[in-house]
Amino acid sequence: MRMILVHGISQEGKSEQKILDEWLTPLRTILSKLDNDPLDHLSRIEAVFYGDLLGANSSPWLKSETLAMGAEDASDDFDEFAVEALEEMASIIGVTRADIEAEATETTVPMGKGPHKKWLKAIARSIENVSPMKGTIALRMLGQAHAYIRNQYVHDLVNDKVRPVFEDDEPAIIVSHSLGTIVSYALLREFARNGRPRQSPLWLTLGSPLGIDVVRKGFTKPRVRPADVSRWVNAADPEDFVALRPALDASDFGPDVQNISDVENGTENPHSIAGYLSDMRVAKAIIEAIP
Repeated sequence: MRMILVHGISQEGKSEQKILDEWLTPLRTILSKLDNDPLDHLSRIEAVFYGDLLGANSSPWLKSETLAMGAEDASDDFDEFAVEALEEMASIIGVTRADIEAEATETTVPMGKGPHKKWLKAIARSIENVSPMKGTIALRMLGQAHAYIRNQYVHDLVNDKVRPVFEDDEPAIIVSHSLGTIVSYALLREFARNGRPRQSPLWLTLGSPLGIDVVRKGFTKPRVRPADVSRWVNAADPEDFVALRPALDASDFGPDVQNISDVENGTENPHSIAGYLSDMRVAKAIIEAIP
C-alpha cells in the first residue's frame, strides 16, 4: 500500500519534496498521539508537483493584486466560466444582486472591453468589499481552475505530469487538496473509462471546489465515486472559500461521499492543508485505510 499527495492552487516555486514536508509534518504530528506511526506500514509516499507548470500556463491577469483589478483583463472565455461561480460565491457570503448592481453603477472598464466585463468586475468588487482575502482566494482558484478545466492544452499538460504516479497498479491512498481534488477526479475517471480503474481504499478530498456549480458541470454525468475507490471522504472548513459548498451533495456526486463539513482550520488560512491534515477525523480515515 502506498499514498499519493496531490496539491492544489498557488503552489508555484515549490517541489515534490516541499509538498511532502508541508503535508507530512502536520499529519505525523497528529498521528504521534498514537502508539506507533501507521505511515511506516506504507511502501512509499509520493507527492506530485505541477504548481510551476500550472502557474506558467494560467492567465497573466492572475498577477493582479486584487480580483477586481484583474477581472477586466480576463479572457472572454474566463468571463463565461467565472461569472456563474462569482455570483454563487457572492451569494454564499451574503452579497445580494442589489449590492452588485449598485457596484456596477460605479464600475468602469476600458473602452472595447465589452459590457460583460463590467458585470464581472462589479461582482468581484462586491466580494472584495466584504473580504479582500476572499477576493484574492477567488482570483487564484478560479484562474487556475479555468486554465485546467477549459483549456485542453493546460489540462493535458497537468494530467501528463500527474498521471505517472497513478500508473502504478499498487493500491494507493489518495490525499488531494483544493484544485488537486479536481485533477484527481479527472484522472480517476480517465483510468476507469480506459478499463484500468485505480484500486484505492481511500480518496480524501480536502478543501475541494468540486461543489461549485461551474466546476461540477465540467464533469459529465454520472458524477459518482470513482470505480474501485472503496471510500470517498470529503472534508471542509465552513470558512474555506475554495470549498464553497463544504458538503458534496448526494444529488450531485451520488450517495457514497462521506462529508466532514466542520473542520476548524483557524481564521488565518481556512484553506490550509496543514489544518486539514491536523484534524483527527481526517487522520483516522487514513489510519483505517492502512492494512
